[in-house]
Amino acid sequence: TPADPALAFLACVLEEYADVWLAKAAFHYRWTRKKDQRLAAQRSIEEYYPSGAPGERRATEDLAIENMAGQLKTMQLDGDLGPVVEKSFKKFIKLLDDHLKKHLFIFGDRPSIADFAIAGQLIQMMKDPTPAKIIEKDGEFVAKWCEFMSAPTASGPFAALDDLKETLAPIFADDLAAFFLPWAAENLENSLAGAETFEVALGKDKLTLAPLRSAARSFRELRRKFVTGQAIEALKAFTDETAATVFLQRPPRQDQRPDPKQDARPPRTEAPEGDAAEDETTETAEASEQPRDGDTSDEANRKRKRRRRRRGGRNRAEGEGVSAEAGSDQDGDDSASGDEIGSGEAGDDAVSAASDDNAPDADDKD
Repeated sequence: TPADPALAFLACVLEEYADVWLAKAAFHYRWTRKKDQRLAAQRSIEEYYPSGAPGERRATEDLAIENMAGQLKTMQLDGDLGPVVEKSFKKFIKLLDDHLKKHLFIFGDRPSIADFAIAGQLIQMMKDPTPAKIIEKDGEFVAKWCEFMSAPTASGPFAALDDLKETLAPIFADDLAAFFLPWAAENLENSLAGAETFEVALGKDKLTLAPLRSAARSFRELRRKFVTGQAIEALKAFTDETAATVFLQRPPRQDQRPDPKQDARPPRTEAPEGDAAEDETTETAEASEQPRDGDTSDEANRKRKRRRRRRGGRNRAEGEGVSAEAGSDQDGDDSASGDEIGSGEAGDDAVSAASDDNAPDADDKD
């Protein structure tokens, strides 16, 4: 991870892009075209059964294809997202190729977490005919970089952001901010809201998708890093310039949880203070304890004593209840704070903006 906190955060963004968005491209290309499917199934069977597949080979390949193609829905790739992912991928390869013409690695002369994450996906995709053809046609330097990334060696330090910006900014502006980041932001917000589907505009396409909560969790962590990262002037200028800030920032939220101090009890009237309060209480109690018709003096005295004992017990219980309730409200307020994704998961706003854990420094690894 680069020591420069601005580069460190951008490396995390690209790593997330590779883990989530490029993974969609790899899965889409491999399991939606017959030629790619067949070759992938053959490779898989050879890896799983080095001494020979059990049963009839073709039937085993067909079963592998059926099983993997059945997972397209879980990747949101069973509808219109696949063609959009292809547009993004083709644009990314051209932009990355332009960048690698001038730099040995993404952030200078040393490989970063972004290089390993992206190359890991592309090296796999070069095994499949369709994406391999795209990389060979539009990504000559990308192909060479992938070969080098199988066993990379550093030739110098990480570069300064200003020295990378000319070709790094278009990767963010023309691809990530057009496709990946708006998808990730809408996916997170609708996962937090518990929505069954959401609409999002990716490039010129408007899609309706179902939220992926696993991807929402990882993007939430990226947003947490940006809470403090946006205070870095160079980083904020870069994300503003590439139109990425709006997706990386947490949108303002209104706390919809009921205030624990507000309840449904009727409003209390102003109570008299000091001696007046004591006199009023005494007068009320004495009035209620006057002997009724037919009560003897002894019976009235016994009834007054029993009522006093009952009132004393209730007052003590109420006093203890108020203390317990106050403690419960304080504890419950903290434990219930934040949004949730799924069951029992801390939400996007659960972490303070001042938390040092969110700083995108050299020790912050995904």
